[in-house]
Amino acid sequence: MRIRNIILPEDQYFLEIFREISEKIVQASSHLTELISDMNQHRGITCQKIHQLEHESDELLRKIFARLEESLITPLEPDEIHRLAKALDDVIDIIDWVAHQICNYQLIGTYPHLNTFAEFISISVAEIREGVGLLGSWNEIHEIKNSCQNINHVYNRSSDLLSSAVTELFSMQDPILLIKLKDIYENLEEVLQECNDVGHVLNEIIIRHT
Repeated sequence: MRIRNIILPEDQYFLEIFREISEKIVQASSHLTELISDMNQHRGITCQKIHQLEHESDELLRKIFARLEESLITPLEPDEIHRLAKALDDVIDIIDWVAHQICNYQLIGTYPHLNTFAEFISISVAEIREGVGLLGSWNEIHEIKNSCQNINHVYNRSSDLLSSAVTELFSMQDPILLIKLKDIYENLEEVLQECNDVGHVLNEIIIRHT
């Protein structure tokens, strides 16, 4: 057995923190869904909740990098820890940003495409939580691969969703609203792209550990 597969008790720290960050991403996605489902009420409060989760995630990332400088043996290679940390951070950062946009643009009403994007994001971040949660359990590699494939499948569908959403915008009479929605749609699609990047990192990690 390779030494990197021998996880000492203290080295579980990295995997535990990654699981905590993944959970915060899921919570942020849930709040984003709430925000999109009812943009007329408690908009500011919901955005603050998402921003707080993003801040807490940043604190966890700082702990990871500080611990990495002290650890001699880690459950993943140091470069893998760096890449996964950055990929997860990018997901929650863009969720926070798009929520900030929705609040600042003061959108009202309902927009079906926004709800579909929120649904896609919820599915993707749930798969991230599943895949990250299984890291270190190398007998669960098949399940991690499934999560990566599911994330990629949703991302591929998001391209068609974005195209359809933007096409419909050009029938709108309000040019300002058109610009706002196009901006939000593109950033929601970027959330899914960042989720897909996490899937790529997870997939590369399990390839190296098999």
